[in-house]
Amino acid sequence: MDKYTRTVLTIIAVSLAAIAIQNTIPSAKARGGCGEESYNPCFVKLVN
Repeated sequence: MDKYTRTVLTIIAVSLAAIAIQNTIPSAKARGGCGEESYNPCFVKLVN
């Protein structure tokens, strides 16, 4: 196996590992109201 192929396969393996680890982290919840309710975070787009 040449150096280029080994490098490409290593990059692919690291990328797949990062995706797998990212999916194990729970998503963040925003606090609203009196702090007892949880909401999924939202994104606001400003329109001129």
